[in-house]
Amino acid sequence: MHMYDDYLGDISSQPDSFMAIMPVIMSVLGIILVVSLVIGLICYVFNSLGLYTMAKNRNLDNPWLAWIPLASNYLMGELINDDVSISTWHIPYAKLFLPLMGLALTVVMTILGFIPYLGAFMGIILSLALSFYYYAAQFWLYSIYDKDHRVLYLVLSIIFPFLGPIFVFIIRNRDAYDERHPEEVIAETYDSKSILALTLGIFSIVSFITLMGSGLLTGAVGLIFGMIAMKERKLQGLPTGMAMAGLICSIIGMAFTVLMIFACIACVGLGGMGMLGGLMNGMYY
Repeated sequence: MHMYDDYLGDISSQPDSFMAIMPVIMSVLGIILVVSLVIGLICYVFNSLGLYTMAKNRNLDNPWLAWIPLASNYLMGELINDDVSISTWHIPYAKLFLPLMGLALTVVMTILGFIPYLGAFMGIILSLALSFYYYAAQFWLYSIYDKDHRVLYLVLSIIFPFLGPIFVFIIRNRDAYDERHPEEVIAETYDSKSILALTLGIFSIVSFITLMGSGLLTGAVGLIFGMIAMKERKLQGLPTGMAMAGLICSIIGMAFTVLMIFACIACVGLGGMGMLGGLMNGMYY
């Protein structure tokens, strides 16, 4: 009997031991979270300031887009002359692919999640392909501003991703020269801003319907691109239908997302009040 009593005693003491180390575990996790947030903020500032300075030095329109998530990738595509080259293969439309590929991956991964085994494999392949495309774009950004060290910058950026924004900041004031496009100004042959406005607006609505949670961000960025596209195309006397559609979709997606957030807050508040009321009533019986 004593043996079983000792065994049961050890088991009963385990929760106490776990609760004793819980504060330590929570403290460590809190420190990791704070450090991660600080590193992320520093990387955001370095990357945004670097892209902003590059765009301003090259007299590109709207260099302040460097400070806006998703839009900064559009600006990166503009800085590499809308061209991601792999050997002799030139992939155009970098101004569209770079800001949209993460959102597209989210949608595709959600769909592939319904396909057992094969879906996961295809998702991994797609993720690797998009990562390769992004690093190829990053390679050309380094190449345009510091050709001699582009390989070193790229390798270190892949191994230590937080170094990428620091390298962008370091090379921000160097002279830009793209060996693929010796001409300084590359004329745009398509309406990239209107396309982005409409795509982001639609994704904002889809995000609300599917509860992906990014409707507010994509709607806000779509709204920005829509307003820029409307202004530019009016000055050029060109049709503004796609830009207007992007504005409308972005506003609808943002409005629905805000309403959903308020509804969730209201539900949590009502639930909390109900629980508190139940506890208060229990005290009187």
